[in-house]
Amino acid sequence: LDSAAMDLEERSIEELPDRCQNCGAKLTDAEKQTALESGAALVLCTTCAAEQVPLADEGEEAAADY
Repeated sequence: LDSAAMDLEERSIEELPDRCQNCGAKLTDAEKQTALESGAALVLCTTCAAEQVPLADEGEEAAADY
């Protein structure tokens, strides 16, 4: 159980990358805070985060194009 508790440790802004993990843009403190609050695996800038489509929705959009 100790290893599971260690996996759930909270990150701090200082531990996050300085750049978007998708496009490389410099992250603002607000973008880093959003990543902390959402618990996202990837730290993304606002633009890249807005472009993210959940996989379930992505399939539905492709089907709608036909």
